[in-house]
Amino acid sequence: MIAQDPTKHPGSIIRINIDGSIPEDNPKFKGKSDWLPEIYQIGIRNPQGLTLSPFDKKIYMSNHGARGGDWFGEAKKGENYGWKILGWGGTNYSGIPIGPKWKPGFTKAIHYWVPSIATSAITIYKGKEFKEWNGHALITSLKDQSLRKLIFTDLSNVKEMIIFKGKIGRIRDIQVHPNNGKIYFLAGDSLWLMEKS
Repeated sequence: MIAQDPTKHPGSIIRINIDGSIPEDNPKFKGKSDWLPEIYQIGIRNPQGLTLSPFDKKIYMSNHGARGGDWFGEAKKGENYGWKILGWGGTNYSGIPIGPKWKPGFTKAIHYWVPSIATSAITIYKGKEFKEWNGHALITSLKDQSLRKLIFTDLSNVKEMIIFKGKIGRIRDIQVHPNNGKIYFLAGDSLWLMEKS
């Protein structure tokens, strides 16, 4: 339950200025007086990817559940994703359910994976190489070694596509070249390039 404690760092998103100072509009100063000043959001089990969208300027992240309950969602100031009150559809490693997928009062993820795919790095695509993907989320995974694309402009109808699976190993990182839009992956001990043929 440490992820529910805003006086400790585990399970939280931290927000500081580049010079190390604390932003004056962090939750601590906006009604969450019991929070540490650097904490931005709580209730996250195992945050993996974190990215700034060049389109809407929002921060998005991916999270590992336990056995199931991986998710992709937005970092929201002063909010709580609910771990370990919520299980996001997953179970403990013993097989016992953790809690409901979601309930009012907690941040709702944009997309869930049950069973777990072991989400890792993410990015919001912007580039020329796959221009039809602009604004879509690219999610990498460790467990099923996949690249997945999420179209999430309509949150009531999020669309997922598996681009590839099991071809390059466990994917640790994804980067989009800022000039040409080609996609680079770090998988195992190798660097991979994705471009149109």
